[in-house]
Amino acid sequence: GLSVVKDAVIGDDLKLLSDSAVLGFGADSDVKITHDPDNGLFLKSAATADDNPFLLTLQTGETAIEGSDVLGAINFQAPDEANGSNAILVGASIEAVAEGTFDASEIHTKLVFKTASDAAPAERLSIASGGYATFSSGATFGSSISASYGYFSGDLTVTGNDITFGNSESI
Repeated sequence: GLSVVKDAVIGDDLKLLSDSAVLGFGADSDVKITHDPDNGLFLKSAATADDNPFLLTLQTGETAIEGSDVLGAINFQAPDEANGSNAILVGASIEAVAEGTFDASEIHTKLVFKTASDAAPAERLSIASGGYATFSSGATFGSSISASYGYFSGDLTVTGNDITFGNSESI
């Protein structure tokens, strides 16, 4: 029954006690965060118009972005894992990383996918601003690689084993 007209300052913790608690944002609560009991959260926009998805934007407060700066990251972790040590480290991460200094006319960013193997996550795949994918430790592509239209252009580098092309030439 509490109604607050302006901003409210509430100590250290805000607890919503209901198993289906909802935080509404906006004058008509058109954006909501709903508690999914024992699982997590639902994020939802009430907008029903076509091509109006829910947006979640991660923003850095940095004012001078340079190459290799991380703009935002999503980390995956099991901090309560009973075995401790490595088991509680971040297990995987997705990062947006600046490829160079941002300025008034240029902004080049790559997506970096990291996974852990007995240590902190390391880069395994990145997708550069130009669209090129780089695999750090090789790649496996199901049973075949095909395209319904277009062509492959650029360098293909494979470490280990042979490469056989569609025309039966091999390296």
